[in-house]
Amino acid sequence: MFTTTTDSKEIQTGIVNDKIMELQSALFFTESASLLKLPTHVISNVAGIDNDGQIWFVIPRPVQQIEEFEKEIPAKLDFFKKGVSFYVKVKGKAILMNDHTEIEGDAAIAEQLRERVKNDKSVIAVKVKIQDTEYVDNTPKASPGWMRASRMQLSSWFF
Repeated sequence: MFTTTTDSKEIQTGIVNDKIMELQSALFFTESASLLKLPTHVISNVAGIDNDGQIWFVIPRPVQQIEEFEKEIPAKLDFFKKGVSFYVKVKGKAILMNDHTEIEGDAAIAEQLRERVKNDKSVIAVKVKIQDTEYVDNTPKASPGWMRASRMQLSSWFF
């Protein structure tokens, strides 16, 4: 298992971004101390990562009034994909983008995301400013052969 933790801008905008776009699915957790919290969401399609290292996606609009939630929330994204030998964990500050004029005026937002939020009133846009990333390569190590394993077991018994 290989783990890399970074907060450097160069790695975030390079390798980690490529890995996130390859995985495309994540669990979105909020780490707010507020009484009213967003529930955990499965993000199945990341809209993109802009030049500032912000991850953009949409979540279903909460049942409560969106204005009741904090606009900026500490959050965590765990990117994964079945059958892939690595995963990526991202911590940062999630910003709920509910104001359509703000979304229209932001050039960093992909056009596809902008149109989806504009046309589908059941979703809101979220951007996460990356503060810390962790890339974990969990490729299984080659196991020792049965002869070597039995030798190691015998030596541990006697020594």
